[in-house]
Amino acid sequence: MLNYRLYGELTETPPLVVLHGLLGSLENWYTFARGQADKRCVLAIDLRNHGASPHLPGMAYRDMAADVVEVLDALGIYTCDLMGHSMGGKVAMILALHYPALIRHLLVVDIAPKAYPPRHQALLQAMATMPLANISSRKQADEWLAATVKQPFERGFLLKNLGRATDGTFFWQCNLAEIARHYLKISSFPAFDIATHMPALFIDGGQSDYVQDEDMPLIRQYFPLAERVTVEAAGHLPHVQTPVEFTALVESFLDQPSIRR
Repeated sequence: MLNYRLYGELTETPPLVVLHGLLGSLENWYTFARGQADKRCVLAIDLRNHGASPHLPGMAYRDMAADVVEVLDALGIYTCDLMGHSMGGKVAMILALHYPALIRHLLVVDIAPKAYPPRHQALLQAMATMPLANISSRKQADEWLAATVKQPFERGFLLKNLGRATDGTFFWQCNLAEIARHYLKISSFPAFDIATHMPALFIDGGQSDYVQDEDMPLIRQYFPLAERVTVEAAGHLPHVQTPVEFTALVESFLDQPSIRR
């Protein structure tokens, strides 16, 4: 079963389940989830082949959604609010489309239900070819990635995947080989002839190009009640880059009654 962490106590009020993006982990949601714990229970999950979750074959979105449902079943959660960022947003959309009775509100952060260019291939290659046996410090690892990943913030995010064994050697905690093997599938999105009429909020960053105006017809094809809010100062990580504005949007949306049409 997937690794997870609860912030706050499970009660009769549906929890908020949060799903990270590609090469992330539940730790990406730590600050947000801790801040929400006195208002609502937050369940943060490591998706397969990420964080401390099992290394499993395949990265199909239907399988990743089923993994999340297994966690919900194990915890006795039969209704929840669901939020996913980037790859996790795609998992959240698949889950909402195929298990709509489980979801009260859907939040999708900086991603649309479409295929994207394989913009991370060079990054994955740099990670895969890093000579871990010769790396003696995180500073060295950062310097290795700097040729490919120019932004220090992004490198720091990626290097959270770097673990250190008791003998001092470094290793990738995520299943990098499996992620790279299925990267084109992760970049894509399966087409479905179904829709679900749950309240849905799509939050994107004004400095990001992941969600465009022309994506809204496709989004509403799957989620007819979907609304979109752009956080102008944010890039691809609104929950990290603009936490106050992001949190206010999430709280306002979740406090609305869940009315389906």
